Amino acid sequence: MPPLTPARALLLLVSGLACLTTASGALVGALFGGPATALLAAACAGGAGLAGSLFARRRALAHFAAAQRRAGAQGYAEGIAHGVLAHVTAYEAAVFPCTGPGGVTPEERVARRTVAYRTAALEEVPQPVREAAADALAVLDEADRAAARDALARLATLVRQEYARP
Repeated sequence: MPPLTPARALLLLVSGLACLTTASGALVGALFGGPATALLAAACAGGAGLAGSLFARRRALAHFAAAQRRAGAQGYAEGIAHGVLAHVTAYEAAVFPCTGPGGVTPEERVARRTVAYRTAALEEVPQPVREAAADALAVLDEADRAAARDALARLATLVRQEYARP
């Protein structure tokens, strides 16, 4: 059995509504006029119900497609923002290594700095995240541990608040 997707659920709903309106028309026609009227009322009610249901289905599918595009864009921006946070944090680990001053080579530090700056400068990065990342990178370049901790906390808080899931 195929999975129940929104499009399939709507198709089943439209089919059910068309059958229901056809049966209702037949019953009303049979009550008020006999078999010929029942057939005519069933055809009219079924046609009207089918047309209305298909119109509603088309609008619902368009709404689903738009919601899916918005969700994709939101997820992409969230991923980019978290990537910026990860690269800036990796640069922080190169500036203040836990193993001491000789724990990171100058080449590795330059490489992490370059990646962090390039990631933060991407066009897809949301503006508030880009600004907070620029502040954090500037403080990291000065190698001020307390200010860097505060700047990274602001960046992390901004990313979490911007993309908190309801």
